[in-house]
Amino acid sequence: MNNNNYKDKDDEITIDLKEIAYVLMEKLHYIVMFLLVGAVVFNMYSYFLIKPTYTSTSRLYVVSATKDSVVNFSDLSVGTNLTKDYVELLLSYPVLDKVSEKIENDYDYKISSESLQKMISLENPEDTRILNINVTTTDPKVSKTIANALADEAVEYIPDTMGTFKPNIAQVAREAEIKTGPSYLKYTAIGALLGTLLCMAWFIFKYLSDDTIKTKEDIEKYFGMTPLAVLPYVEKIEESENSEE
Repeated sequence: MNNNNYKDKDDEITIDLKEIAYVLMEKLHYIVMFLLVGAVVFNMYSYFLIKPTYTSTSRLYVVSATKDSVVNFSDLSVGTNLTKDYVELLLSYPVLDKVSEKIENDYDYKISSESLQKMISLENPEDTRILNINVTTTDPKVSKTIANALADEAVEYIPDTMGTFKPNIAQVAREAEIKTGPSYLKYTAIGALLGTLLCMAWFIFKYLSDDTIKTKEDIEKYFGMTPLAVLPYVEKIEESENSEE
């Protein structure tokens, strides 16, 4: 008896999933409409309400050379470890405060150290002593200035603090000509996905919350009885009567 009960439950779940799929197929035109609406709304939001951002990158080459200026394998290994220390110290408040002062002098507005931290991303490519200083802001000139100011402070402040040789500036940051964000394609895809999911969720909710009896299959399903007869839908009867007149 227990095995039969389990089979009945599994069959019921399968039937429900099929019915839900059938309901969604019936409402496919609404789902497509919401997909398009969501895509358009999010695309317009990203285009008109989100300011474009620009990224500038300066690069440091970190090598710890011996006193005779000959670089050996030991120095290269030390340079790799120093790069990790630079990553930490470049985001310290003494460095960021000096960069903030430079921005205030050049552009006549102040950026807090906390705000600067959010604009900066540091990258150390694997197995290299290269440190990429990426700065992203809504102003390409400010991005360039901050990236170069950070590189300059890295050359002056950090070696004095760590007692090491100065790194070399391998690349001076340039003013970005192409914006790095926002991604209109990304926002459009997110809007289309959200529109589709919301529309499908609404129809599924309406289906699951609707417990009215509509067909003979519903009677068999909920009451376990087979109806003796089925009356046609009233509107169809009225239509047939009107056509006879």
